[in-house]
Amino acid sequence: MSFRRGHLLKRNYIFAFLILFTGFGGLLGYDLYFKPYVLSQTVVKVKVEEGKLLPKNYELQESDLYLDTVQTKDIPSAVITEISQVEHKVTKVNLTNGSILTESLIDVSELEPSRDEGIFPIPKEAIYGINGSLRSRDKVDVYLVKEEKLKGNVQVEGGPTVLGEPDPLDLLGQQAFLINVTVNYVRTEDNNDVLDTEHGNNNNRITSTGKVASPELKLKKSDGQQLKQYLEQGYKLWIVRVE
Repeated sequence: MSFRRGHLLKRNYIFAFLILFTGFGGLLGYDLYFKPYVLSQTVVKVKVEEGKLLPKNYELQESDLYLDTVQTKDIPSAVITEISQVEHKVTKVNLTNGSILTESLIDVSELEPSRDEGIFPIPKEAIYGINGSLRSRDKVDVYLVKEEKLKGNVQVEGGPTVLGEPDPLDLLGQQAFLINVTVNYVRTEDNNDVLDTEHGNNNNRITSTGKVASPELKLKKSDGQQLKQYLEQGYKLWIVRVE
């Protein structure tokens, strides 16, 4: 009887040890593997000296960035996960030490103007022709077109005068005034952004949330001033999407 009782007691000790071992093993596994690898993600953070910050329009260097592991529940949307994605990109806002970088904080698409650039709105009445599929972040070439309404002729800057409406092939064969310009925004008549769908741009360009009325272009200030002078002389713009 005592032998059986001792055997049961020994078995209970073994079970207790196994439960304890499993519990500790589970905690260690959770802390050392599950939590850092399954429930976490590597993100890019900003490194700044204490009490300082990185200002808006600052060009990020590799020394300003580092990788860190953050729990999934604390990660914001559109997070940056690789340093190469933001190195030499410009900040949109002031950033403090340890800030998790996202696409809303960094000009990943290089839409923000530099010091010698500006975002120039193109008036609707100044547009001779524009792609209906134009979207933000597209690249365009801009041609100058001079209309002579009394004669019914059209003069393409740098090219011959043609009778009536210009043949698009002849027009595109002329040298563009501005080449590979970035489109920051595409506006509708009521000043809303033109997107593919209500959820954003998906690049299908089959449908849109509105009709293209006018774009806003990122230009060097000198080019913007020259463009203004041409518009004052009565030129119109043929805006052609190239990318």
